[in-house]
Amino acid sequence: MATTHAPGAMHMSKLAGPNVPGHIIKQHTSQCCRFCCCQPNIHWTVNNFVEEYDHNVPLSSEYWIQENASYCGRTCSFCMPGGRATTYKVFQGIPGPEPDKHAGTPIMTHEKGTTCGTNLFIFALEGISVRIPMCCNLPHLTTKDSSGKTLGKTQYLCDHCIFVPKFSVTDSINNEIYKIRPDTCCGGCCVQCKCGTTKGLRVPFYIRDPTTIEKVDDAVITDLWTGFKKECCTMQNSYKLKFPTTAPENVKATLMGSTLLIDITMFEQEQG
Repeated sequence: MATTHAPGAMHMSKLAGPNVPGHIIKQHTSQCCRFCCCQPNIHWTVNNFVEEYDHNVPLSSEYWIQENASYCGRTCSFCMPGGRATTYKVFQGIPGPEPDKHAGTPIMTHEKGTTCGTNLFIFALEGISVRIPMCCNLPHLTTKDSSGKTLGKTQYLCDHCIFVPKFSVTDSINNEIYKIRPDTCCGGCCVQCKCGTTKGLRVPFYIRDPTTIEKVDDAVITDLWTGFKKECCTMQNSYKLKFPTTAPENVKATLMGSTLLIDITMFEQEQG
C-alpha cells in the first residue's frame, strides 16, 4: 500500500529535507520608496540553491515568504533594528500582485513578539548613525510547522564582545544546536570582513559548533551581490543559506528563520 503524506510534510521535505543543500533567499519587495513613515512589509522568494550565485542567471522558485508586521513596528525598524513584532509565513508558489492580502495555511512560520532592537539609534552626526548596543530582551525568531508545533528558535546574543553580532540556534526543547557568527579579529572584539569579487566588503555569518565555535562544514549565511539596480535603487537583499550536511529537517527550517533574523537585525536598518 502506498504511503500518503500531509501536504505540509511534503513541502517541508522539499524545503528542508536531507537532499536540500540550502537556498538562495531573495527579497521580493522593492524598497526604492522606503523612507521614514513609508515602511512596507518585506516579502521574499525562496530559490533553488547554487554554490556560485550570478544575479544575471534566473533561479527557479517554488516558495515565497510573506511578512506581516504592524505599521508602527515597521516604522520603528530604523531606530530599533529587529525590535518589531512580526510573522513570516512560508507559502508554496510565487507572490501575487498583492502579497500582503494573501491568505491560506502556511507550510511554516517564523515569528516574534516586540523586543528591544540589537541597538538603539541616538542621533546622526555628519551622515553617520550613532547607536548604542542593547543587551536585554533581544530579537529572536521562533520557527513553527503548519500545525503550530515549535521546530526551533534563533536568538540574538549579547556578551562581552558587544560589537560582534552572534546568534544561537536551538531545537524544539531548547537544546543549542549551532551558533552563528562572522569571523573576528583583534582578539575576537571586531568583525573580520571578507573581500568579494563583486560585493566588495561583506560579512559572512558562519554556522558553528556551539561548544568549540569551529565552523561546521562550509555552512554559511552570506549576503550576495544582486546587481547595481537592486543594490542602489530597489535595495533588495539576497542571501545564500548553505545548510550543514548533517542538519535535520527541523533545524534546517529554523536556519531559514535565522537568515531572516540576520537581515532584520543587521542589514535592514541601512535601507531607510
